[in-house]
Amino acid sequence: MLNLTVSGIVLRVQPSGDNDRLCTILTDTHGVISAYARGAKSMKNKNCTGTAQFVYGNFELYRRKDYYIVDESQYEQLYAGLREDIVRLTVAQYLCQLAMEIIPEEQPAQDYLLVMRAALYYLSENTRPALMVKAASEMRMLSIAGYMPDLVMCPECGTYEADVMYFIPRTGQIKCGKCGIGGNEFGVELGRGAMTAMRHSIYADIKKLFAFSLNEHSLTQFYRAAESFVLARLDKSLTTLEFLRGIL
Repeated sequence: MLNLTVSGIVLRVQPSGDNDRLCTILTDTHGVISAYARGAKSMKNKNCTGTAQFVYGNFELYRRKDYYIVDESQYEQLYAGLREDIVRLTVAQYLCQLAMEIIPEEQPAQDYLLVMRAALYYLSENTRPALMVKAASEMRMLSIAGYMPDLVMCPECGTYEADVMYFIPRTGQIKCGKCGIGGNEFGVELGRGAMTAMRHSIYADIKKLFAFSLNEHSLTQFYRAAESFVLARLDKSLTTLEFLRGIL
């Protein structure tokens, strides 16, 4: 039996039996893991609050065969504001599902955890537009996962900045408006604001990931580019993303 102490966010909670929970947790030292919380569906259980979805806290785990058991959980942040708005809640659920898709198991994941904590905080506090949080989180998490796009310059002419740039989700490259894109290539048009946001989301200090603002037009371009990049990398959609599209 292996004892393990981790910090993490509960990404998903599934019922198990009459009173237990199966929790999917993004941890700082072991990536995404699954752990059973016995009796945690009961309000009287010591782990009821600490194993709810979106909770960030500390977990004492022990491993039995090929799964973990939650022995103790102590919550630090509940992100209660997420449940006040359906869009912000759905974006949070989507980011959790995306994390489960791309973050490896049993490997350190401190940077992913920093992104998710900040994203849930801003969504909960409603101090950043939900779609901006979504797009910046998508770009940074995919970059951490090894899919960082090349946003330095147009590969054909070397242009760094122009009134119109195009982001190519399939390749992760940008092209300037003058060079354009091929007839069979799909690209998302980006103005200067959206282009700056794209670069900031992958190159900025992770602690300043959400330290920017956009007008409505630039935000629309930014989130469309980021979402297209996710879909190109995953080669599939996610159920939470489909639901989000339906309510926007």
